[in-house]
Amino acid sequence: MFGAHFRLPLQSRRSLGAAAALSLVVLGCWSQANADEKKFKVGMAVGGNPCCEWMKAQGDVARALAAARGWDYLELSNENDPAVTLKNASIFIQEKVDAVIQFNGNASVNDVMAAKYAAAGIPVITYDIAHKGFYFVGVDNLAAGRLGGQAIGQVVKEKWDCKPDLVVSAEFSAVGLVNTWRTGGMREGLRAVCPEIPPEKYVSFEISLQSNGSMAAARDLLAAHPDAKRIVFVGISDDPVLAAIQAAEQLGRAQEVIGWGQDGAFITGPNVNPHLLGSVFYFLEGYAAYSFAILDQIAAGHPPPMKDTAEDPAGRVPPCPVTAAQAATVPDMPDRVKGLLAAPKGANEYDLFCPSK
Repeated sequence: MFGAHFRLPLQSRRSLGAAAALSLVVLGCWSQANADEKKFKVGMAVGGNPCCEWMKAQGDVARALAAARGWDYLELSNENDPAVTLKNASIFIQEKVDAVIQFNGNASVNDVMAAKYAAAGIPVITYDIAHKGFYFVGVDNLAAGRLGGQAIGQVVKEKWDCKPDLVVSAEFSAVGLVNTWRTGGMREGLRAVCPEIPPEKYVSFEISLQSNGSMAAARDLLAAHPDAKRIVFVGISDDPVLAAIQAAEQLGRAQEVIGWGQDGAFITGPNVNPHLLGSVFYFLEGYAAYSFAILDQIAAGHPPPMKDTAEDPAGRVPPCPVTAAQAATVPDMPDRVKGLLAAPKGANEYDLFCPSK
């Protein structure tokens, strides 16, 4: 009906032009507002050691907590490798994350990594291994060690009248004060119950982060003490204590072996080694509950004062000592994760699951 030469009246054309211009202004303002309301973006570097399922779970919990806040989330694995850890730091910086959470078992690269993040102005929360300038979230290591040592000390007193043949510590000296407090604290706690154990009965081996490395080191130590039968194993975490017990089993010397770990990684579930009598839960998978309390303040533009030492941490995780029998009442890690994520904001696994609190 209307041909190609149809034209709107001049006034109508002017009105349409004004409306189009107004639309451009509104669109420009909306785009600017959108840019101003950029989502907070958190990077998570999980440890990546295949030994430990809790390392993956730390990322799972952090991802869920970030999603609940409507934040962007980028997860990378350090693959238990110093070079990969540094590479991941560069990626987080390139991706312009607003903050980083990490578990890094290779403290030798922390100085270089800290310099990278400081230059980029990115705050970092680090788990269990403290470094200057990183918010520290971790267990009360000395208390954890002493509680574990006292617990197994009671067993040594009742079972052997405080007369073991050997007290073997699984050490990880590379992490410095964490090892001194955790493993040294275990010895302190044991001595508090059994002060008469001679110093020469205390021996140690260095754990390995490589597969079966701790077991091989423990076998070598046991071979150097062929007459020891009543053997106590303690250490910085469950994994090397269990590896030492397994070394004794391989050598046919586990009849009177007992162990007490730390971190709770191997004290729940249907296949707990009967020689592992207890552990000290840290509920490692739930550390994000403490780190996100810090991130909430950073995201709001009010970062908390820097607390970067194990003595005065930004997030202190209370230790939860348990016997194997008590641990049987604690849900396995996947169920603990579900329980934590279903709990009210600010909940932590110690309050939810520790049977000895």
